[in-house]
Amino acid sequence: MFAFAAVLLGVVNALGTLCLYKGFEVGRVSIVSPIGSTAPVVAIILAVTILGETVTGQRLVGICCVIVGIILVSLQSEQKGSAGHAAKGTFYALAFMVFSGLLLFGLKPVAVVLGVFVPVLVIRWVGSALLVVPFLRRGRTDRRVGALRLIIAVAFFDTFANVVYTLGVTLGTVTIVSTLGGMFSSVTVLLAWLFLGERLTRHHVAGFIAILVGVATLAFFG
Repeated sequence: MFAFAAVLLGVVNALGTLCLYKGFEVGRVSIVSPIGSTAPVVAIILAVTILGETVTGQRLVGICCVIVGIILVSLQSEQKGSAGHAAKGTFYALAFMVFSGLLLFGLKPVAVVLGVFVPVLVIRWVGSALLVVPFLRRGRTDRRVGALRLIIAVAFFDTFANVVYTLGVTLGTVTIVSTLGGMFSSVTVLLAWLFLGERLTRHHVAGFIAILVGVATLAFFG
């Protein structure tokens, strides 16, 4: 049963990934990214209602601060586009939010039974099998060594992050770990500022401050 659940999580992960990038393709990053970053909210709701996890008032304040900060950091400069494209992007962003929230939640009960590594491996295998289909249908044959090395490096770090997250939810609660895990977008923005020279806007700074306040609250009252 739990092995089948791991396979379903692999399908959910693949569908979420496709929705996210499709949203970027047809919509606006300024809309898709903030909506997608609220995926921990879905995981928290499921954890509270199904797993019976409790959220104290202090934890709720910390979680809200972190999520608001993540949304602010994820906001991008407005891009030109039609209202129709914006609507399409919103649909795919909401779909990604649901799929990603299900994944963040579902890893907890599956990993408790199957361990930390098996669910991640199954999700990776299933996701690779599903995502390679649209790649082959488009007939892309780009096999440059540089691109392959970059893909392998990204895949390694992404898989490592999934293992660490899965370990986190087995030892802790989905409400806290999924909230803190959602801060990856903040790290991306910070690295872009440090190494790519991208400008930090006021809402980015406000987002980082909110995240710091939220993390400090969770650390003190968690």
